[in-house]
Amino acid sequence: MDITQLPSELLDLVFGQFANILLSDDPNLTLWKDVLPLVGVSRQWRALATRHVYKYLFIECHDEEEVVDEDEMDDTESIDQSSCLLPPLWLTNICLFQHNNINQYARNIIIYVDASISFSNFIFQTVDLLKLGTVTWSNLQYMDICVNTAIENPDNSADNNNDTMAQNLEQAASLLARHFTNIKHLRIFADKSHLSYKPTATFSNKLLNLTAKHLTSLITFLPTRLQLSTFTSQLTKLRLTFAH
Repeated sequence: MDITQLPSELLDLVFGQFANILLSDDPNLTLWKDVLPLVGVSRQWRALATRHVYKYLFIECHDEEEVVDEDEMDDTESIDQSSCLLPPLWLTNICLFQHNNINQYARNIIIYVDASISFSNFIFQTVDLLKLGTVTWSNLQYMDICVNTAIENPDNSADNNNDTMAQNLEQAASLLARHFTNIKHLRIFADKSHLSYKPTATFSNKLLNLTAKHLTSLITFLPTRLQLSTFTSQLTKLRLTFAH
């Protein structure tokens, strides 16, 4: 039997398993592009596959030479997908969610940076891309933040004593927590140079303290100042790096 002749219930199961297997271990926009063609085969496939494909929302920031060439972008949607490429550093699928009005399907948000950009600028631009207050991402349940950019001499960075930056980062964390009210699983990864970098700690501590009461799992590789009483009985998985 040709796969296009399978019953809708079975196709739905196949699409879900395919997306989960491909994206569960190391989700990234490049792998997501391999799943995207599922929604372009037919109206039936689009109707069934959309909720599986668009479970994942990506915001990635790379150095320019690492960004995918726009000629390689898939042409399976009715939108010019090169508009997802935000020169010179940013790559995201947010525009496809907004164009198709399917933000309600997003369950996982993956925020990744390995570019030569300051942590604060990365966070501020990420918040701007999400258009919080205008666009709703109320069904997000999983949030990964990966900061893979090393900082030279983090202990002596002028940013460590920048009170205005610290306040702005706390406001950005508060904005994320206020709009991502259904986040249950939070993971924060960072290059080891961020262990003594105050801006990263300021943002992550604020975000953790504001989301802790909703979490069922938390993994963070950053020093954390957090009262365990903040958590509830829903928490089943916890891995922390404690501040000195």
